[in-house]
Amino acid sequence: MARLLDCFSPFIAFGLGLDASIAAGRPTLPHDDAQREALRLLDIARADARDAGASATQIESAAFAMVAWLDEILGRHPDAVDGAAPLQVQLFNSNNAHSEFFHHLSALGAHDHEVREVYWHALAHGFKGQYYFESGDEGELGKLKDLHGRQLQPRPAELEGLAQEGAALPPHDVRDLHDPRGLAALRRRRRDRTLRRTAAALAVLLPSLVLLWLWQAGPPAADTALTQRIDQQLASYACADLEASIDADGRPRVTGFVSQRDDLLKVADDVAAIPGVRAPHFNIGLRVWPHCEVFAILKPSQARNRQKKHGLSVSAPSAIDGRLREGDAVRVQVVAPHHESYIWVDYFTADGSVMHLNTGPAPTRLRAGESLELGRDIPSSWLVSPPFGNVMITVLSAPMPFSETSNRPPYEMASAYLLRLREALAASKNSERLIADLISLETVAR
Repeated sequence: MARLLDCFSPFIAFGLGLDASIAAGRPTLPHDDAQREALRLLDIARADARDAGASATQIESAAFAMVAWLDEILGRHPDAVDGAAPLQVQLFNSNNAHSEFFHHLSALGAHDHEVREVYWHALAHGFKGQYYFESGDEGELGKLKDLHGRQLQPRPAELEGLAQEGAALPPHDVRDLHDPRGLAALRRRRRDRTLRRTAAALAVLLPSLVLLWLWQAGPPAADTALTQRIDQQLASYACADLEASIDADGRPRVTGFVSQRDDLLKVADDVAAIPGVRAPHFNIGLRVWPHCEVFAILKPSQARNRQKKHGLSVSAPSAIDGRLREGDAVRVQVVAPHHESYIWVDYFTADGSVMHLNTGPAPTRLRAGESLELGRDIPSSWLVSPPFGNVMITVLSAPMPFSETSNRPPYEMASAYLLRLREALAASKNSERLIADLISLETVAR
C-alpha cells in the first residue's frame, strides 16, 4: 500500500521543478497558473491518500505542510506581488503557515510516522518558515530536521543530500528524484562519493583521534551527555524557550516556557522517557503565540540590556498584581536607558494583534534616564476588553531612530508586524546596539 508521502510525490515534483525554474529566472508557469496546477495536484494527492486508507486528519495535516512549502516557493515568483491570495489563505483560512507549520509538527505523536515524513520532506526540500533568517543546518531549523528525521521509519539517511542534489538539477530533471530508477542512480553516486570522502577523512583524522583519546582524562561527564540528550528533545517544541540542567543530586531540571498548553504535559512525558533520566524537576510556564515569538526576537536585546545594566525598563502602573481588568486603560511607564535614545513601545493583545503605543510622524526621543508615560489619553476602543488572556508590553531602545518601525499603522496583526520586524532587525546596522525590556500581564473580566 502506498505511503502518504507517495501520494504527494507528483505535487513535490511539481514544486521542485517550479522552484528550480524560478531560481533560474525563467518560471515554468505564471504565478496564478502555478497555483491552479498545484490545486489540481493537491486534489489528486488527497484522493490517492484516501484510497490508500489515510485518515482525514492525516491527509489535511500533510496537505497543510505541502501548501506551506509551496507558498514559500510561490512567494519568490516574480509575479507574486500581483498574484492571487496564498494557497494557505484559500484552503486553510490562514496567513500564518510560516509558524503554524512548526506548531503542527511539534504536535505529532509517536505513531504519526507518515505525516511526520511529509513534514520532514518539506523541510529537506527547503521550507524555512519562521526560521527564514537561518542558513545551513547549524541553527534551530537544522536541529528540527535532525530530530524529526531520526524519528522516521525508515530513517532518511540520504534524502537530505538527494534534495540538495535535486536543487542543482535542471527543472526537467527534478522529476528523477521521484522516479525509482533516477532515485537509485542518485543514491549510488552519492554512496560512492561518501565512501571516498569517508576513507580520505579517516586517513587524515585517525592518528589525531588516537592521540586525542590518549590525552583524555576519561569519558565525557555523564551529566553533560544527559543534558545534551534532553536539550535535543527540548528543541523539538515550536516557539518554546526551554533549558535543561542537572541538580547536585543528579536529577534533571527543565525550566522555561512552551507555546501550547498540551506541551506542558508533553514535555514532562517526553523528558521522563529519555534513558538515564531519573525523577526530573519541571518549572515550565505557558507563553502563547505571538508572545513566544516576540520573546524569541527580543531575547538577545533584553539580555544585552540586563547584562550591561543599561537601565531600560517598562512597567504598567494600571496593572494590579500583574493583572489588567476589563475597562482599564493600558498605561505604560518607560524609563530610558543611561544614554540618550529613541524608543518604540508595543502592546501585544491576547487575540494576536499588536497596538503601537507611541506611533506618530516623529520618533520618540528620550534623554538619559528620562521617564515617559503612555496610555493616559488612550481611545476608549483600546481599553482592556474581551478576549481576555495573556498580553505582553515591550519597549525597544536604540541610539538612532527606528526605521524598522516607521510608517506602521497604530493597530495591526502581530503576524505581519513580527515578520517585518524580524527581517528589519536582522538587516539593521543598529541591531548590536539595540536593547529591550518586556513584561507579561494577564487581562481579566471585571
